[in-house]
Amino acid sequence: MGAGPVKAVLDLEAFARLLADPSVPPAAAWQAVPVHVARGELADLETLCRSHALMLIDTIVRQLADLALIRFPSPEDATVRTRFLEEMADRETIGNWVYVPWEQRVVHLLDADAYFEVVTNRNRDKITREEQLVLRTRRIGVIGLSVGGEAAVTVAQEHLCGAIVLADFDRLDLSNLNRLGASFTELGENKSRIVARRIARIDPYIDVTIFESGVTFDNVSAFMDGLDLLVEECDDLRMKWEMRRLARARSIDIVFAGDERGFLSIEPHGSAPDLAEFHGRITAAPLARDAYPDALSFMRALAEWLGGWDALSDRSRRSLEQIGDTLCGYPQLAGEARYAAAQIAHVARRLLLGETIPPFIGHLDLEAILPVHR
Repeated sequence: MGAGPVKAVLDLEAFARLLADPSVPPAAAWQAVPVHVARGELADLETLCRSHALMLIDTIVRQLADLALIRFPSPEDATVRTRFLEEMADRETIGNWVYVPWEQRVVHLLDADAYFEVVTNRNRDKITREEQLVLRTRRIGVIGLSVGGEAAVTVAQEHLCGAIVLADFDRLDLSNLNRLGASFTELGENKSRIVARRIARIDPYIDVTIFESGVTFDNVSAFMDGLDLLVEECDDLRMKWEMRRLARARSIDIVFAGDERGFLSIEPHGSAPDLAEFHGRITAAPLARDAYPDALSFMRALAEWLGGWDALSDRSRRSLEQIGDTLCGYPQLAGEARYAAAQIAHVARRLLLGETIPPFIGHLDLEAILPVHR
């Protein structure tokens, strides 16, 4: 089904070697590992898990019932569903056992194709089956995992791609929990690792690559390799420019949504090859952050990527003017971050399915749509 990236599935012997000598300590891991158990090996898997204090979780019966209902949804199909489940009675070899290192769990799941069939079924037909298979072949890059983290998870949950590349050098702080989908148990963790784990919990078969040191001038080309879409959400002004320069040269579409008055930029270089970087709003590579004399000067420069200083909400402008005095950072809200993620997912789906969307830059501002009447 489909031609998405194929994730390696270990046999039991290879899994045993991985547990004995992991390349990454389990607490630092971010990739789930599928393992296939051959007939007669379940007892060996159970013994192996006990020896490494791993919890085994088997909900395959429930998953098979879901699969049967999806394939045979009519009430008249009840007998067919029953027969299908009876044929699956030998459940030992069905699907894979997925090792989640950072949770010390091994979970019995359907194989990649059946899992994909079930987990995308409730998308239909807002996304048709044929469209979903096309999307499964796509590769998306996301840089900047504050708003970008919510966008990456939303894109993965809708299965708008089969492969996703994540980049952020930053680590989670307690103050980030006002908007990021993370936990106090993850304080100090790299944000790209946190987002990769969130995606793995939704679908362990999605191919995820992370750039834990962020994107630099040395690795930006590697980050961009093979992308069908770039979701750009970073605060490094020079990198925002450089990625657009490369995206334009490679005909890669860009979506950028700011959690500020519903700001949205669509830069479809695939269908608009003459579109200037960031719609011509920024005409030269910006300064490095430390070149600005103070925090407010940098924030004013960053605001140019959000429609300009005067386009910011009154509350945001007042907050930004206090940074370095009574405030320590840019104001961001969870609802606004998730609204931006929804905008990105909507545009991403259409672009990745080949729709021609014209360049757009502006605000889809709920406060303007729903004004206050006093």
